[in-house]
Amino acid sequence: MANQAFKQNDNSVDPAPLYWVYILYNNISKELNIGLSFNLSKQSSNFDITEKLVYNRSFSSPFNALAHKRLLESLSIQSIMHNIKQANPTLSNLTSEIINYKSNI
Repeated sequence: MANQAFKQNDNSVDPAPLYWVYILYNNISKELNIGLSFNLSKQSSNFDITEKLVYNRSFSSPFNALAHKRLLESLSIQSIMHNIKQANPTLSNLTSEIINYKSNI
């Protein structure tokens, strides 16, 4: 009975949606692709096999996410790579982190 009362009074709300800015690194061409996604875990299934997710940042506001994407696009390749390597020195593929993040919510 107590469990039923708890469930009836559970007013939990789904977490706020996250907006993701991400950078893909192409192993063959050495190019960077800066993107914006509202569902990065779903988007990651569409990444090319030669690309790896080397940077991601979440935002609660679509405006802030778009502003960050525009900022990254305005930087030189060297500046972007410097920022990526601050957080991900070995340029590891971060796709599994996104999938694990989504499953922990």
